[in-house]
Amino acid sequence: MKGFKLFYLLIIGVFLAGCAKNEILGIGQQGDYIANFDFPTVKVYAPGKVGITNRSKNANKFLWDFSGAKRITSQGDTINYEPSEKMVPDSAYYELPGEYTVKLITWQDGQQKEISKKIVVEKQQPLIVVPENIGVYLEVVFAAKVFQYPGQTVTYNWDFGSGITSTDANPKVTFTQEGPRLVKLTINDGKETLTTEALVNVQGELARTLYFTDAFTRNIYKIKLTSQTVSSVETLNIATGYNPYGLTVQGNKVYLSSTGLGITFSSGVAATADGILKSFNIDGTGETVISKPVPNAAIIDYRMDPWKNTVDKNGNIWWTTRNYGAFVLNASGSELPYPTNENQFKIRVTATHAGEGVATYFASDIKEVGDEMWISYAGTTGKGIYKFKHDGTYIGKFTTAIQSHAIRSFVVDKINGHIYFATNRADAGRTEGIYRADLDGSNIVAIDNSSSMLIGAGGFSNQGAAGEYTYVMGLDLAVDDNGQGYLYYGYRAFTDISGNANPVALGSSAANSGIKRYKLGSNQPAEFLLKGYAPYGIAIDQIKR
Repeated sequence: MKGFKLFYLLIIGVFLAGCAKNEILGIGQQGDYIANFDFPTVKVYAPGKVGITNRSKNANKFLWDFSGAKRITSQGDTINYEPSEKMVPDSAYYELPGEYTVKLITWQDGQQKEISKKIVVEKQQPLIVVPENIGVYLEVVFAAKVFQYPGQTVTYNWDFGSGITSTDANPKVTFTQEGPRLVKLTINDGKETLTTEALVNVQGELARTLYFTDAFTRNIYKIKLTSQTVSSVETLNIATGYNPYGLTVQGNKVYLSSTGLGITFSSGVAATADGILKSFNIDGTGETVISKPVPNAAIIDYRMDPWKNTVDKNGNIWWTTRNYGAFVLNASGSELPYPTNENQFKIRVTATHAGEGVATYFASDIKEVGDEMWISYAGTTGKGIYKFKHDGTYIGKFTTAIQSHAIRSFVVDKINGHIYFATNRADAGRTEGIYRADLDGSNIVAIDNSSSMLIGAGGFSNQGAAGEYTYVMGLDLAVDDNGQGYLYYGYRAFTDISGNANPVALGSSAANSGIKRYKLGSNQPAEFLLKGYAPYGIAIDQIKR
């Protein structure tokens, strides 16, 4: 009414502006006296609300009668719709389908007019609610939107094809074949029998995807981690350069870091800064160079090439270097300037942190864990894992058994409360291999330290210098919410790739190398997922696609 009063005053103002003071004789209603209203032009389905538009003119009193309707109060309660004297009535709520009459009586002084109109409220036809991401061998739940009469029971008869039927309201279905599938539903709502159908697309098995690099082809590959169907390795045609140690999947992007030729103390061509940071879409498109070092004779050489990388929740890519700790840039950047000085590091273990000299404290892996950045060391002296804040502030280091080991790569299992790590040296009574510790670094258990994991002839590749062998550069996990899953890591056999040459010496094939996996929480030995590739970095897309 506030807006109506304002409009009324504006009319008076316009009238006064156009007349002389003594010419105003009076103001009254103009035009015919009409009683009328409108319903919505769209179909109305029960249960549903119907708004009424008052089209009356020059009436000064109204009385509405909504027979059979209810209204919803501002508190959300549903009550019977009593006769209303509002000029603009509340919406009418019809719980059941049928034909209803709305009546309006209006008055103008001594005159009275009445108008009635009928509205048809239809019954909503059954509608199949198709679940998202239907895949083969993946249990999904169907549902239906059905009108239900009070006191009546709705019966359901579903037909999913291939002999799959159900009488449940919300049936659980597992399709075993991919492709289009016609789903039919017949219901009886106590008044009549109705049918409907929907064409759904059953996708191939939804699964995580594992990405990995290969020393032989210097390319990137992927394979779906399916459990019910057989997957094949696919190439992405992304050139990696030499020694592609780091892979990270974040969102719809994969991030690669390659260190180039020089990985140990180097001179000549191998000492030149030739690493790279790049990103690409999970399907291999959109390849972008984030940054790469520009070599000079002072600091920017093989010691500052990117090794391992990770992408944090703020969209920053962090990467480690051989000698100067970790650096950070915007992960969405393109051709960004590479740090030009060792003092531009974001994280670096110093003598204060380590309690000893840091000349051989070689940063290796880096991970974001909660609100902290964890960085591991795997040099001839540096060992263990150190913790920092995102701004580079030092938090502390592990003081448990894990700190006795040079950690080439690691991954954190937050669901089961474990750290899995690869150590490239024999320390504290443990040989090189894959181990598991509790989240505090204690209670270390061997996962794979068999003879095949020992560095040298008959075992793992001896690439790199003694004491700082390259070893296992990639670990990642595929864990379900219940804690079940696998640990995956790259295996490069001594027979396939070996020595400290630049570039590294390759055998005739990668027949004995590949991706290994260990079933979490089991005593089963690790097994090969696939062979024929010599992987460095690996990463898993945790979204099932």
